[in-house]
Amino acid sequence: MSQHTKLKRVLGFPSSYGAAVGLVVSGTAMFSVGNVGAISGNATFISAAIALIPMMATAFAFGELTAMIPGGGMISDYTAPALGRFWATFALLSGYVVLIAADGGTQLVMGGLAMEQMVGVPQLAVSLVLLLIIILVNVTGVEFYGRSEATVTIIMMVVFFILAIMGTAGVGETLGVATVVPENAGLLPEGGWNTVFGAVGTAIWFFIGFEFACPMAEENKKPYKNIPYGLIFGLITIYIVDIIFVAGAVKYTDLGLMASSSVPHVDAATATLGFWGGIVMGGLTIAASFTTGNAYISALPRMLYGMARESLVPAIFARIHPKYRVPMYGIAFTVFLILITTVYISLNGGTSELILIFINTACITWLIAYIIAMVDVLVLRKKYPDFPRLWKTPAAWITLPIGILGALYAIYTLSYVFLYALIMMVIVAIYAVVWNVMHKLPINNIVPLEALVMDIRDRSEYLAVWDEAVEKWLESRK
Repeated sequence: MSQHTKLKRVLGFPSSYGAAVGLVVSGTAMFSVGNVGAISGNATFISAAIALIPMMATAFAFGELTAMIPGGGMISDYTAPALGRFWATFALLSGYVVLIAADGGTQLVMGGLAMEQMVGVPQLAVSLVLLLIIILVNVTGVEFYGRSEATVTIIMMVVFFILAIMGTAGVGETLGVATVVPENAGLLPEGGWNTVFGAVGTAIWFFIGFEFACPMAEENKKPYKNIPYGLIFGLITIYIVDIIFVAGAVKYTDLGLMASSSVPHVDAATATLGFWGGIVMGGLTIAASFTTGNAYISALPRMLYGMARESLVPAIFARIHPKYRVPMYGIAFTVFLILITTVYISLNGGTSELILIFINTACITWLIAYIIAMVDVLVLRKKYPDFPRLWKTPAAWITLPIGILGALYAIYTLSYVFLYALIMMVIVAIYAVVWNVMHKLPINNIVPLEALVMDIRDRSEYLAVWDEAVEKWLESRK
């Protein structure tokens, strides 16, 4: 396998948008929508709006960072020249490897549970078949992945939006298959504003994962334009659709049922639109498991690929398959993580409590990575003010500190699983230290931005506008 084989630039805005919403329109995201709806009731739009603030600030940060450093390593590429090798390794492994270890299997379990509820096929069997299909899609190459992700995601968004509109508009009530629950009326839930604010951490999961478009920068025709706008429009789309869906769900669904269910969004669709509403939502959940698995198994191997190029993880992750031109060893590693979690959750019943523990633990470590990304932007602006930025965070010194505070508040609301997240982060920190010591590297060596962008230019196909701008910048540094 040749290490000089380059990833192909074949993707455009639809693939960026699809990847951005492909993960947040997922089984666990829709689970969170139903769960937060059960907790916050009609005030869910407030919990979600508060959660959207740090997410939008993070989208701005990732947009600027991708425009500056369009490499497959994503958060590790961004952090290495800003905060150093230790934090680059920590940010990616704690934010994304832990994520996939905690949430990857949960997504497939959600799809399996939906299928089991619909037709009675055992959940584990369905989950494993979905995983096999996702592997085949990714091994055939990113171009097919990009087309399938964008197409399936857009269909999912349209179907979910139609379900949300029909449910909220009372179509089910008109057809005689839905009954209003009077006890759910009123803005505030039981517990008042404290309950609404306390649900912010779980509401983060509506949006989290939108940045999975960034690792595909080396395969995007205009990553400095397509990716930032894909992230922003993806977040806005998700907020609108989720809030409309919750409005109908709260009106017609028993909140106790939603709070305890492993598939609360399916139960809500059944309550608002009857049997066929539940069937459609079940099918949507299965499709969401597919797109999420695609996002994981496509994005993480490319992050590891970028890290391996910087000697942050074993060099084997930098190998590209000569025929399919995909990072095959990274795909195998990601599949292994997802398989372990799928089997564990399945054997332990796939309860709502277990699902919440897994996704909220991942949420904390993920939010830490988001905070690091926002800090990266501020540090790089100080260190390299003249570097060409083809897309910039608006009012960065205001929006990003607000985003950091919002992320910290969200972590505070998830404090009941903080110990699990802390254990994961300590393991990652130990790895980062041991890896650097074993390879006789400074534990927190700062990677010069010049070296990083030169490596990206060398390993990726020509990128118009960015290549010329960076070349001029490099000349000015001599």
